[in-house]
Amino acid sequence: MDIQVHKLTKELLDDWLFFFDHDGFTDNKEWCGCYCMCYHWNEQLNSQRAWDCSEDASEFNRKQAVEWIKQGRMQGYLAYAEGKVVGWCNANDKQAYDNVNFRFAEVPDGGKRVKSIVCFTIAPEYRGHGVATALLEHVCKDAKDDGFDLAEAYPFAHNENHAYHGPVSMYEKNGFILCDKIEGCMVFRKIL
Repeated sequence: MDIQVHKLTKELLDDWLFFFDHDGFTDNKEWCGCYCMCYHWNEQLNSQRAWDCSEDASEFNRKQAVEWIKQGRMQGYLAYAEGKVVGWCNANDKQAYDNVNFRFAEVPDGGKRVKSIVCFTIAPEYRGHGVATALLEHVCKDAKDDGFDLAEAYPFAHNENHAYHGPVSMYEKNGFILCDKIEGCMVFRKIL
């Protein structure tokens, strides 16, 4: 399968929205309202909606995601195959994620610039075809080119198949090493 990866820009917003509106969660209605916002919300921003990925939260999360994408505050990468978006990776400077900073602030970074990889969403029919790996490889390459020192990811410690953080095996195959365990997740890092 030929997979192309592109950094999310304002110009690709309609592609991103179509993916989240129609393809990303066809097999998981419980998360259909996330629009990848849960790692951005904190109590100061919105205590009622933090971590709410339900359908009831979709309009609220979608509207905020659109605004943040337009501002460049939400960043990540889209994977395309057969002319359409088949995957998404939410990746940005670690400091851009209020909830990540709260949960993983204990992991010392020694003043290094850290690119956090917080979430993957792959269309169900494209899972197991290398889409997440292509996204991960592109994130790491861009992070290095952009002057980041480390890439950091947070796969779940006890459930390889609950993999919206990405599976451990993918990180290990791509040169990441375990550096800590926090709150049910493992912290994997790669020196760029």
